Amino acid sequence: GGVNPAGTGGVNPAGRHAAKIAELRGVNGVRGVGALSADEKTATLFSAVLASSIFCAMCLMWFWHVYLVCTAQTTIDYYEFRDLRKEAKRRGTVWRNPHDLGSWRANWQEVFDERGRHWWWMWAMPRFRP
Repeated sequence: GGVNPAGTGGVNPAGRHAAKIAELRGVNGVRGVGALSADEKTATLFSAVLASSIFCAMCLMWFWHVYLVCTAQTTIDYYEFRDLRKEAKRRGTVWRNPHDLGSWRANWQEVFDERGRHWWWMWAMPRFRP
């Protein structure tokens, strides 16, 4: 064989590394570093369910606010106008939001004060004007 490098105490470093990997993997390679105990599995499942629930709630909130922007309403407007819509429907007329500019695009541009060619992505960019 070859000569061991100085300072290794006569043990091949690659062999020591392989022995450590075998020890961590366990006898059959199933249980080891990556295996989780029952408590760890429960905590992982709880964390995943909690994160998924928060994600779904945030998505619903995001869609709700996109709807409000596209229809030129605030949350308060929505509830006030809901009563007016019901009353107009009872009378057989159609009620229109007085703030609505006629299209979702015009409403979006008005709310975010973005116009021009790239309005559809510029609304998310930082502002350098008052």
